This record gives sequence, C-alpha cells and structure tokens, in this order.
Amino acid sequence: MSRHILQVFSIISLMLSAGCVSPYDFDSEYTEYLIVDGKVTNIGSEVILSYSGKFDPKNTTLRPLNGAEVLLEDNNGSSYHFEGNANVYTPPQGFSPKVDATYTLKVLAAGQSVISEPETIHPGFSFQLETEKATREVFISSKFTKNINGHQVIAQIDSAIPDNTYVKWDYLVLWTHPYTGQLMRESGASQFEVMSTADLKKSGSSSFLVLFWEDIQRYYFAEGVAGLEPSANFQYHIFVTQTTLSKRAYQYWQQVHTQLKNTGGIFDAIPGTIDGNLSIPGTDLPVLGYFSAGASIRKEIVLDDVMILVP
Repeated sequence: MSRHILQVFSIISLMLSAGCVSPYDFDSEYTEYLIVDGKVTNIGSEVILSYSGKFDPKNTTLRPLNGAEVLLEDNNGSSYHFEGNANVYTPPQGFSPKVDATYTLKVLAAGQSVISEPETIHPGFSFQLETEKATREVFISSKFTKNINGHQVIAQIDSAIPDNTYVKWDYLVLWTHPYTGQLMRESGASQFEVMSTADLKKSGSSSFLVLFWEDIQRYYFAEGVAGLEPSANFQYHIFVTQTTLSKRAYQYWQQVHTQLKNTGGIFDAIPGTIDGNLSIPGTDLPVLGYFSAGASIRKEIVLDDVMILVP
C-alpha cells in the first residue's frame, strides 16, 4: 500500500513525549494517520499539520488540518499558543526561543491529543560560505557516466566544532525568470544533509563540502510574446542554513535522507521505518513527522553567470 508521507516535506519552507514512541512501519495497513511537522528555531518556528483521513486507494492526497490547538511548553513553565493560518501554525509575536531551553509540543487535532518528547536547543557554530568550480562524474544509466560542470559550495568553519554536535544543512536556490520577472525557487525534500561531529571533522580541515550545484543549461522560448530578447548569465542565489539537532533528531533526519535517496522521489512509497518523537498516549494511531528545536544560522552566496538561457 502506498504511503505518501513525504508529501509533507514538500510543504516545508527552506527553509519539517511522554513515554516511548514506537516506530511507524510504512508497510502496515493503517487506515488513517496524523502528520505533525514542527520546528522551533531562532530564525523561525512553525508547526504544519496534515491528516490522511480514512484510507482511499484512489486518493492519497493529504488533507490540511485546520482548527487545531497547538501549544508549546518550555522547561521554565512558560507556554505559548500557536496561531493557525490554514494548517500552518506559528508562535505569538515576541516569542524568542533560547539556547539550552527545552521545549515540548502538544497538539489537539482530529479528536486526538499528540505530545512530543522534549527537545533542547543546542548552540550552533559560525561558518562562512565559499565556492569553487568543479567537475563531477555522474551516472546517466546503469552502464554509462558523464561529466557535469558545476560549483562546490563549501562551509568554512570559523571555530572549533564542539563535541557531540549534530547539525542539519538545508539548501535553497532563488533566481529570477528572465522573461516574466517571476522569482523562481528551486528546493526539494532531498536538498538537505545531516552531520555529526565525526562527520564534520572527517576532512581533517576547517572546511567541508555542503553542496554541489550543477551548472544547468535551460532553454526558454518566448513564443507569442513580442519584444522580448533572450537573456543570459544572471545571478543565482544560494542560501545555506545550519540548524543544530538533538541526537535523536539527527537519527530521524538521517533515516529520512536515506529513504529519499533510495526511493527516487518524494511522492514514492517508502519501504521502511522512520522513528519519530510524537505519540498519542493510550492509542496506537500513528503520528508521522518530528518535532525539533535548534539554533539556526543562515548564509547566502551569490553565483554569477551560472544559468545560460538559449532562445
């Protein structure tokens, strides 16, 4: 049975308990499930809710879950009610999460009470971005390879990486369409990487590759649009966000990344188990997704002459 759980990750901007939480088996014949994707960071916090409803093999589209009650509690006894806009819930004005604070998410939705395991915000570490041109060999079929030209985006670490550190790197690319002037966004569920201290230190230097971005030759036709001349060689904006994770969150996103690489698309069924940190106490109704808390640092780098437009 197809389980299109990773549709939720296409919703997330690049910007995704009390007691033990059992892993969710994507091969199980559950008839309905909740999806809770929550994050608390210093550059943005939100909770996205979706619901499968009764399983319909002819319609696997997830339903936005409106009208839920979303409450965030910290270890100092403070609580924050998140306000909903459709199925995206955001914290009240003035909410400012703190490093070393611990947060627990509680959601009342679809007649169920969902609770997360507590998540603590760990401090991040400063970095700078730099690029260099590179060539990579890629498979184009089972027997053939080709070389593609592109740019390596490298994170240059400004200080020593603390031990027991886990981070998630998210990538977002923005550029402007040459004919319409529309801001184009290139982002996908698989455009992230997770690393532990050991991974970060493996290179033996103070820098490591966070992204390889291919030079893409795109062809646009302005058919039926008078007076438009072809454009070429414009700016390409790459945003890289580093967010610290708990060890459990690191393991969760590591599983997600592995599954995405193995399935080939965010809408494919996932043959495996992804262990989240959300549960509905006293029931076996599965809750998919994860609630995380971390410190985020975002950097931008601009590449010139990356895109080539040919009329």
